[in-house]
Amino acid sequence: MKRRTFFVLTAVTVLFIWGHSLVPLTNSAEESMSVMQVLQAVLDFFQIPVTLTDIFVRKLAHFAEHGAAGLLLGLYIYPRVFAAQDIRTKLELGVLPLVIGFFIGFIDETIQVFSGRGAMIQDVWLDFAGVCCGAAAAFVIRLVIARRSGKAENVKSE
Repeated sequence: MKRRTFFVLTAVTVLFIWGHSLVPLTNSAEESMSVMQVLQAVLDFFQIPVTLTDIFVRKLAHFAEHGAAGLLLGLYIYPRVFAAQDIRTKLELGVLPLVIGFFIGFIDETIQVFSGRGAMIQDVWLDFAGVCCGAAAAFVIRLVIARRSGKAENVKSE
């Protein structure tokens, strides 16, 4: 995919995250309950003995949304990491998805203050954990692509 596509997908994902933070508490709770019922039905269908809670589903949504943002940020930025020649540039670019992702989560929780839902520092860290997992997945994907294409001069094969 072109870099512009990853940029647009990242922007749409961030707008989706922030848009959900603007949803009033009662509507958000209804949405979470609907998702919880669907997920619970899937678990029950496969006879997985787990009972979901509203809080778990909300936290899972935080992690998943921000994981998607981290993945897209990584897929957008990491090609430049592999193309960079010096280690300093590689490190600066390598942490960029994490820094941007942290601020996405921070702004997300700040928006919730104004929507009457309240901000939670735990959610900022949960969001950041999702970003880190998504960015790590992007790094692995880009590493595999670089190894297969043979363009990774600084990527050692085992």
